Amino acid sequence: MIESDFWSIIERAIEVSNNDSEEKEEYIRAELNKLTSKEIFEFGKFFDEKKNQAYRWDLWAAAYIVNGGCGDDSFSDFQASLVAMGKKIYEEALANPDSLAEVEFEDIEEELFFEGYQYIAFTIYEEKTGEDMPSTDVEFFQNPKGKKWDEDSPDDLKLLCPNLFKKYW
Repeated sequence: MIESDFWSIIERAIEVSNNDSEEKEEYIRAELNKLTSKEIFEFGKFFDEKKNQAYRWDLWAAAYIVNGGCGDDSFSDFQASLVAMGKKIYEEALANPDSLAEVEFEDIEEELFFEGYQYIAFTIYEEKTGEDMPSTDVEFFQNPKGKKWDEDSPDDLKLLCPNLFKKYW
């Protein structure tokens, strides 16, 4: 599997699910079930890499603003959901987290903080092989990248993501 194959699965999932998170998860599961264990592993590795690249303070600020707060577990769900939103939204958010203000969400909790995406590859791999999926060897950052902001300072949040702040705070 190459990266474009990874994104193709995500994009098709978005199309067929009408952006419903549970349906999107089910579609990805069905597609991974068609793959070899090696390809499932590679999908999982791409997912881990993309999720890890989103482990940044500025993106955490965006999640915090939109959700009215955001702890560790919720931010992990946010990172995974961001990947599952597709390449365009993902890359735009990495370039500028405030770009998420341009995305309309019907259900923020469901669309931006969905827990299931991050476990799909591991679960399907185990179901297909009867074994735990090997580690993807993605070196996860110990701390978010970038400059930490003060959660007690709305001004910090407003400076980082002025459009999101105006829309959601």
